Amino acid sequence: MHKFGNGRDPIGHQVNLETMREMERSLLMNSYERKSLRCWVYNGNDPEKNPWGYCDADGWPMNYLEAYRYHKGYDYKIRHIILGSKY
Repeated sequence: MHKFGNGRDPIGHQVNLETMREMERSLLMNSYERKSLRCWVYNGNDPEKNPWGYCDADGWPMNYLEAYRYHKGYDYKIRHIILGSKY
């Protein structure tokens, strides 16, 4: 369990950790993406938000992983093409 000396809500942090674990189970990601996502969440942030303020085409905020990929200049569809599956 983490120490919460920085004032963050322990229950909210547990929800964020569970959301992160679900993302790790359900989405393909490389080690850099996984490390970056974990760092983001362990520092008390929500994995459904992103630090860059990026939104999708409909104006909805991107989750951290989508925004990270956009920020780094690649899209998740590229990964599916490389793996040979349909998207």
